[in-house]
Amino acid sequence: MFCKKCRFPIEAEDLFCRRCGVETPAGKDAKVLVKPKLRRSRGDQKVAGVCGGVARYLHQDPKVVRALWAGAAVLPPFPGLFAYGVCWAVMPKETKKAKSSEAPREVVETKPLRG
Repeated sequence: MFCKKCRFPIEAEDLFCRRCGVETPAGKDAKVLVKPKLRRSRGDQKVAGVCGGVARYLHQDPKVVRALWAGAAVLPPFPGLFAYGVCWAVMPKETKKAKSSEAPREVVETKPLRG
């Protein structure tokens, strides 16, 4: 497969030509990228929902994030406790109760790469 503008060879799954940045047929179907927002979880919370929100943002199991955070909380000089308190104060709460697999998302438009 070749770019229609510069005739540079492209793969079928490429969204844009690597040489000139023109959108490919695959790129016409993928107009937006979805990026999860970092929010405290309402549906998957134990204390304040910080670990559940971080796990959803990182696409990880909340149990793993809680275990790592607990490990950081018990090691001196207790960075996990301080970080949890800061996240609790700074991270906004989800507006509605969501399932653990669902994440609030922000739509980001794609742009051709020029290079």
